[in-house]
Amino acid sequence: MKRHNIEVVLGFLDAIRRRDRKAAANFLHPEIVWQGVVPDLVCRSAGEVLDTFLGRRDEQIEIDRLELIGAKRGAVFAFYRPEIWEVAGVEIRGAMYHALEIDDGRITRIGDHADRSEALVAARLEGD
Repeated sequence: MKRHNIEVVLGFLDAIRRRDRKAAANFLHPEIVWQGVVPDLVCRSAGEVLDTFLGRRDEQIEIDRLELIGAKRGAVFAFYRPEIWEVAGVEIRGAMYHALEIDDGRITRIGDHADRSEALVAARLEGD
């Protein structure tokens, strides 16, 4: 199941890379919730999630590396940037971690974390 969840995330990221909104949407549950690092940052539909991911793709943000860890019920995806940046008043030091819940091949929830250990706990990976 971990491998399958990794493949779901890779498929989603590839569709975003190609700017293929329809293909990317196939990896998202229609009622997905994406909770940002603060309560005010939230997307409550596949359309909102796609708008955000595709908008950020167009920003041409520099990324040093990616990390993807499979879990039984999801995955953790992280991207690393060469600088410190801020999201809604939260300082991000080098990486943003997305804890994803995946059900039946679709991403149902994304939770953003500035701390790797928090993301691993959210994805139930702390003991793996």
